[in-house]
Amino acid sequence: MIAFAALAVLLCVSLWWSVPAAVRRSEREDELRSTGGDAGATRDAAARARGAAAEFSERALAWGDELSRIAFLYGVAPSRWPRALDPGLGLLAAAEAERLADGLRAYLGGLERGRAELEACEARDPGLARRTPSIAPIVGTCEPAGFFGPRVSPWTGEEEFFCGLDLAAPEGSVVVAPADGRVVYAGRPRREVAPRLWQFGNVVVVAHGPEWATVYGHLSRAFVRRGDWIRRGQRIGSVGRSGWALSPRLHYEVWRPQGGLWHPTDPLFTILDRRFDSGHRTLAEMLATSAPEPTGELPGLR
Repeated sequence: MIAFAALAVLLCVSLWWSVPAAVRRSEREDELRSTGGDAGATRDAAARARGAAAEFSERALAWGDELSRIAFLYGVAPSRWPRALDPGLGLLAAAEAERLADGLRAYLGGLERGRAELEACEARDPGLARRTPSIAPIVGTCEPAGFFGPRVSPWTGEEEFFCGLDLAAPEGSVVVAPADGRVVYAGRPRREVAPRLWQFGNVVVVAHGPEWATVYGHLSRAFVRRGDWIRRGQRIGSVGRSGWALSPRLHYEVWRPQGGLWHPTDPLFTILDRRFDSGHRTLAEMLATSAPEPTGELPGLR
């Protein structure tokens, strides 16, 4: 995570100097054109400047989204997070060159403040990055086959809340831990004990310190046992079709404590090395996202 933050700083420094200058050059060239300068050359230069500004704006938005996701993972309070990184403010959406330049400068300042906040979190807790789920749980090709949120069950035809993310992948694909942790359950839940998890067949549950827990279902095989300590990237199982699965897939859940109880949240917020969605959400929106009660308890987790 610190390496990521360092890259963000380099990006901020680069954009801080180049983007506002490029945008303002575009504006000056528009003025020149209006006063009778070389119209063709001026139009070309203005188009290039605006294209560069749009590209830089997209890059800055992407970095802001990544930093906000890490802030969510680190438990940063919205009150401590730069308001400039709220995509709803539209700082990078202005059409006028002067307003866009000012918006870019404000947004880049927010990136720098956000980076500093995350670096402070890591300095206070050196083990935070290692035990924070932040990578995709499958090695190799995979694609979403079911998203977190309300849906109509393909099995019962009734409305339900889907508490995880299904990732379709070739059978036998390697399933890895997204962070350091301890295996608290590995096996096939009994229906009478865990009726929701029972449908996912072979299941592994991993606790990542006091902040996070992850669930892996539909496994063809588990390579860990209860009590094992594991590291990020370590193989814990293989993609299969156990339980209610007609095709090979991994059922993946991410849980965090809220109000003294554990609740599932959207796993997409926690996958930083791949992008399965294109939306930009605020830190407050991510913190407010969880499955409605009741969801039941996770085996091995108290």
